[in-house]
Amino acid sequence: MEEGEIIEVGGTPVKFCGDRNWLETTTISCNKRVAFLVDTYHISPRDAKISLLEDGNCICSGGAEIQTQTKPSTVLPPITEEIFATLLNETNDMKQYYANAETQFTGNFVTISLSLFATLAMMTCCSRKGHLFIFYALGFVILLYQSLLLQYMPHQSNFDDLSLPLNANAHIDNNSIVTPMKVWHYDTNVVGLYQRSSTLVQTMDKDEEAVSWVFPLSAMPKIAPIAAERLEKLIRLEKHSQHNSGNNQQQLRNVIRTNMTGYLHNVTQDELNNVNPEWKLFIFDASDRGVGPWGLWYMETELAKTVGWKRIHYITRTTQKDRNMDSWVTQSKENSHVAADFGAFAGVPTNFTEYLGKACASVQRSTYAVRDDINDAIDDYMRSVAVNMTNSLSINPAVANLHRPTDVRTFWNGTVCLKRSERCEFRNYIAEEIASLPSKHPGMKVNTDVIGFIHKKGRKNVSPDYIEAMLTTKIIVLAQRDKWEGHLRLMEGFLSGALVLSDPQIYYPFGVVDGVNIVVYHSMIDLEEKILYFLDPMNEQERIMIGQRGREIALSENRHWDNMERLLLNDDNKYVNDYGVSYLRWKGHGNP
Repeated sequence: MEEGEIIEVGGTPVKFCGDRNWLETTTISCNKRVAFLVDTYHISPRDAKISLLEDGNCICSGGAEIQTQTKPSTVLPPITEEIFATLLNETNDMKQYYANAETQFTGNFVTISLSLFATLAMMTCCSRKGHLFIFYALGFVILLYQSLLLQYMPHQSNFDDLSLPLNANAHIDNNSIVTPMKVWHYDTNVVGLYQRSSTLVQTMDKDEEAVSWVFPLSAMPKIAPIAAERLEKLIRLEKHSQHNSGNNQQQLRNVIRTNMTGYLHNVTQDELNNVNPEWKLFIFDASDRGVGPWGLWYMETELAKTVGWKRIHYITRTTQKDRNMDSWVTQSKENSHVAADFGAFAGVPTNFTEYLGKACASVQRSTYAVRDDINDAIDDYMRSVAVNMTNSLSINPAVANLHRPTDVRTFWNGTVCLKRSERCEFRNYIAEEIASLPSKHPGMKVNTDVIGFIHKKGRKNVSPDYIEAMLTTKIIVLAQRDKWEGHLRLMEGFLSGALVLSDPQIYYPFGVVDGVNIVVYHSMIDLEEKILYFLDPMNEQERIMIGQRGREIALSENRHWDNMERLLLNDDNKYVNDYGVSYLRWKGHGNP
């Protein structure tokens, strides 16, 4: 009998053997798997061990077998060895299940040897220094040795050390038992989006039951055939279940032998939608200006025809069109109509209603979330000035109440966008107008310097100078790009506790309301008047309160996991506006 740690699971003592292989198909030990679960999900080692034991793994030989509770039967009957052998030998589709996702790299000794030998011969013949041959030979021997290792070493799947579903209680912070939504993300490096969520659990096994897929629009042509393969498998298993109940083995073999090529295109949308409806596809378009109608056209003509439109959900940053703020700048300069309202130049909503029920089940707008590194840097700054901060999630009014000697900043001027002026004319114009304010209002302290990092470097790095500049400024004036709305500096401005003044958007981030936690300007005169109003000492407390509420809405509702939960969950509670865009409504929401 193996020695192991005795752990009580469901009232039954079970021996946990950490030296055992986690699964029969892998060389990963149970102890290594426990360490992975602890690091990934931030749970205790004991909870990780219980999760493995509940799955029937890592139990010592001779130890008590775990008695699991009977769950509602949703699992299809097992395929017999005879049928499975027939399936593997006679059906190409079934032979290639998961091949696209779980490829194994095996070195081909003969191919590699011949390739290396040919390369060696060419290099030797072409070399003018024959004495280098010995170095080529040495390199050849080393590579040959590596090839032998690749050929004969034990191989394991690329997905052997990836997460499996844990017991729901291991991921929930409260006492209630909640079944979290399992999410497979196309980008396996994405972890932070889900770590802090109690309702979303990331898995690397995209074929788990009731798992939802999240992938970028650019990957849709690659994902579409993989999704079709999965649906084929689900249909086969469903048919297998129906025929196996009558023990008609010959009829069952005929089902498995069925050629599924083109089969899905002949199935009705209702039939496709009813196959495992909990399996959802969330497609992200994170580009600034969108990709035009191509994505939705592909969903309707290709993807929906093989998996059903009801499981497809489109998430995009581009839900507005016809934003032409560069044209507004041109008109203002030529006609001196700086008092004119931005009006239609700020854009109009894109209408997605024609695609609902054909290409997808919903269209949602994604927005930029709070950057954790910016928030951490602000906390560090607060501690450096001896202000008592509890932790990064606390809503501390000390930030908004900081001494702020600079009145107005833009963090932008015309030197930033010299080569991309077609997207920056409005921003440049706003910066010029702000820079001119002290000439009309002596004593106003204005700064339009570019502080910190810009472009891609600014998105991945934090400048201490940028943090200090935000926290010492009363009003931060933002201007969006000429052709699209939304940018990272909005949340960064909120985090700083300063009053944020911004030009209008069609769709604001969740909870953002004009006059409550942000102030929106609609013309140059409107901008100047609001700056003067909030710099008046009589209105200082109102300015501080709006800045504090901006910080609160950023930290309480606009973290990465908050956004993902709103986008992936609560389908039945979402409001669909006249333009076909779905979202959770909030008090004071002014969207169309």
